[in-house]
Amino acid sequence: LILRTAVGTSFEKCKDNAEHRQSSEDTSSDEDAESARTAIPLAMWDFNQCDVKKCTGRKLVRMGFVKSLRLGSFWSGISLTPTATCCLKPEDREIILKYGIAAVDCSWHNIESTALGKLKCKHARLLPFLVASNPINYGKSCQLSCAEAFAAALFIVGFKEQSKTVMSKFKWGHGFFKLNGDLLEKYSQCRTAAEVIKVQSEFLTKQDQPTTFDRTLPPSYSDYDSDESQIKYTVTVSITKMQPAYQHYGIVEMSWFGDWFFTQSVR
Repeated sequence: LILRTAVGTSFEKCKDNAEHRQSSEDTSSDEDAESARTAIPLAMWDFNQCDVKKCTGRKLVRMGFVKSLRLGSFWSGISLTPTATCCLKPEDREIILKYGIAAVDCSWHNIESTALGKLKCKHARLLPFLVASNPINYGKSCQLSCAEAFAAALFIVGFKEQSKTVMSKFKWGHGFFKLNGDLLEKYSQCRTAAEVIKVQSEFLTKQDQPTTFDRTLPPSYSDYDSDESQIKYTVTVSITKMQPAYQHYGIVEMSWFGDWFFTQSVR
């Protein structure tokens, strides 16, 4: 009888604990859903080129933070795309407040063959220089994941809490702010596109030697979202090849984005 009572009590405790954990998970899920509903709208065009298990954009879609757009659908808000000719600027805040932000989800390896011309958007924007912290392109200049692109855009226009919330959904997310915190703050203090580009240019011209970042990085894709111990890597970000003579043509100047230079119109 004592044994049965003890077992029964233990079972009830386990059951209560399980119910409590489930309740906590449900509450957390509800809070995430509520945050997604009340925050700046986020959306993405998915070209189905990325590994589903590693795609940050699809994870945010599953969590309810991002809406998936059909390739032919029109987006009235800010669109982060490498075909843009104007950089993102804090002045875009009002557009983002009203319509939100959309990003392009495609592989950096296939970007030249991706039909980006199919995208229908009103306010296309480039992000200024930043360094990727995601496990696939860690330490690479400008090759951000969808989550990092959303976080950067939100931070620059002043929605810093939502920016941090987006990155908090990834075990490696805090590294994005460790790598780019100072630059993001400087970009967010700008008022115009000209000021954003000036901050970017000043940063790049100071980098006469490759810059080394010593950060914690998940050792493999299998640990992409795990709690296992992490291995420390030293990643060298070569900025020397990004030393263009920034030529100004009236209100237009050249800016680095990924593996190409794009003309950014300062408006």
